[in-house]
Amino acid sequence: MDDGPDKSIMARHGLLAHKALMLVDYASLTDARSSYLIGEFENLHLRVKEIDIDGNNVNPHSSSKSREPQGIEYPTKVQVKGCGKRLMSSKEKAISRCNRQCSVCGAAGHDKQTCSSLNSRYFHV
Repeated sequence: MDDGPDKSIMARHGLLAHKALMLVDYASLTDARSSYLIGEFENLHLRVKEIDIDGNNVNPHSSSKSREPQGIEYPTKVQVKGCGKRLMSSKEKAISRCNRQCSVCGAAGHDKQTCSSLNSRYFHV
């Protein structure tokens, strides 16, 4: 079964990784080789960036310093996190607790956890 373009990308990646690993292994034996290879990797990185979209043309005379700066654009506006609810003070929280209604007996002033009729069913005193 052919995986299409992903297979060729993986094959190229594997080949390039193997070649780079061989160079790194050989260059890491001495300081002079290491510093030379680091410089060459930086040069190669710049040259690979200069390859056009088609992947065919490399302009050896172009320099990264001769590029014109890109314009800076304003970012798109995004909505900040949060749901828009305001925070209640402790006094407001205390007042709202008094308005609770029990789901078992329907009485106001308490909830299911503190309901005396529910507790009397389970705990015989």
